[in-house]
Amino acid sequence: MSYVYKISGRIDSNNSKQLEDDILSEHEKHGDMVLDAKELEYISSAGLRVLLKLRKIQGELEITNVSRDICDILEVTGFDNLLKVKAVLREVSIENCELIGKGGNGRVYRISEDEIIKVYSKNTSPESVESERRLGKCAFVAGVPTAIAYDMVKVGDSLGIVFEMVKADVIAAKFMNEPEKFDMYAQKYAQLFKQIHTIDLSGKGLPTTKQIYLGYLSHLGEWYDEKELELLKRFIERIPDKNTMVHGDFHTNNIMVQGDELLIIDMAEISCGNPIFDLASSYFAHNLNPRRDPNSVMRYLNITADVALRLWDVMMRYYFDTDDGGKIEKYNSVIEGFCMLKAALIPAIWVNMPNERKKAAVEAAKKHFFPQAEKLLEKLDEILG
Repeated sequence: MSYVYKISGRIDSNNSKQLEDDILSEHEKHGDMVLDAKELEYISSAGLRVLLKLRKIQGELEITNVSRDICDILEVTGFDNLLKVKAVLREVSIENCELIGKGGNGRVYRISEDEIIKVYSKNTSPESVESERRLGKCAFVAGVPTAIAYDMVKVGDSLGIVFEMVKADVIAAKFMNEPEKFDMYAQKYAQLFKQIHTIDLSGKGLPTTKQIYLGYLSHLGEWYDEKELELLKRFIERIPDKNTMVHGDFHTNNIMVQGDELLIIDMAEISCGNPIFDLASSYFAHNLNPRRDPNSVMRYLNITADVALRLWDVMMRYYFDTDDGGKIEKYNSVIEGFCMLKAALIPAIWVNMPNERKKAAVEAAKKHFFPQAEKLLEKLDEILG
């Protein structure tokens, strides 16, 4: 177990040399150490250089009980990427707070006039929550219309992220409560979906969608034979590379309406890749599932199956800039094929899904995806170029 060294007060050029001497002396006595920053009020660049020296000596440096103010300093200077930072989490109560949205991995509550909180499912790890916060920050800087994420917090036994969100509603509520404005909100929704695929995320340090999908294959050995896994691998690798944003989970519970603007609040699955990945995921949510299991749509999207299908029609017409029903049908056919690729990966994506549903997804993929895999790649060039 590493030796714990406490740093406290204000560390700047006036006392950084003393800190360095003390830390190096303690390191000689005890070996690798963890820094406890519970009582640290401020640290300047001089103090940060001391931490950097210690990190170079022991290879990795963990700093615990870090306050929000110190976290901000570490983030601005880039030291959050150099150190293993464990922040002190403030506690937030959602008692008597309005539930304004829910999804597969959490719920969204309004906690004040200008703040909302996304509360994650209890089995969500701190690493996953912090990853989404960082991805959201990256997306915001890249120009993605997203809410500003503040800090990770504790909500009872769960974790959450607080977002700035003034007088905003989940767009699902708008579709259901203001049907007379359906066309307006549907066009904005479709515009946002197309807009994110114009955002270049190259060089932002994000994973590629291909990397994510290829990673799923190592967890599918019990569901497919070697020949089928090889076909999945070749198919994913042959999808043309692009540097555009892929949201990964674009649906009506992840989009907020703030005034005249739509904002994305869920960044857990964003990556860099071909828009076909997003088209396929959203096709499942807005088209395939509403047709096959209409009763489940309200549970997942907070809209009816009929509204979901109407919404998808608007999305397709806007995305491909056409009112030609024949073209829309052709595009839907190709996208549904790629949707079946994700269905093939379901046992690895949703590990907690009941086995009977995993089995059904695998059987559907073997029936509808594998036989047409080669032709799908040819058709992809026709619709996306």
